[in-house]
Amino acid sequence: MFRYHPFYCEENIWWLCAEPALGPGPHRVVFIAAPHGACPIAAQRAGGADGLVCWDYHCICLDGSGRIWDLDSRLPLALAAGDWLAASFPFADQLGAGSRPRFRVIDAQAYRRDFASDRSHMRTADGGWLHPPPPWPPIGTGMNLPAYRDVGTAAGPGRCFDLAGFRALAAEAAG
Repeated sequence: MFRYHPFYCEENIWWLCAEPALGPGPHRVVFIAAPHGACPIAAQRAGGADGLVCWDYHCICLDGSGRIWDLDSRLPLALAAGDWLAASFPFADQLGAGSRPRFRVIDAQAYRRDFASDRSHMRTADGGWLHPPPPWPPIGTGMNLPAYRDVGTAAGPGRCFDLAGFRALAAEAAG
């Protein structure tokens, strides 16, 4: 239904943000990562039987009704943010500070306008692919993905939140 390619969540969300199915805005792109390494996220298609994956980063969309659009999730699409957060981060309170999820939230229009990835982060040292690329051309010119996935600093586009802060933002979006 939507343009999708596994392991390229930032591109999938870039395309999703142009879809009328998102409904009225404002829409926000959300990068999720942990300050000191991989961030465990549950209910993911790429996970094993339990759906748990430790992503170096993940990208989703928060729509104007407070719903999460996670094209890599096993959960229903366009799920209320509180439900998505509870199912995706069931062990967040048990994680050390460096492994807890943080969220960089960017206006979707700005993301569509400014984001660029040459896909170099998906290359091996010998030039091969870690995961095959999508069939469409890379988005934008150059590479600014690191600024988006950096959740440990205030620098970069948008604003960063911890889990409680993002939960509050999503609840506000839901009205």
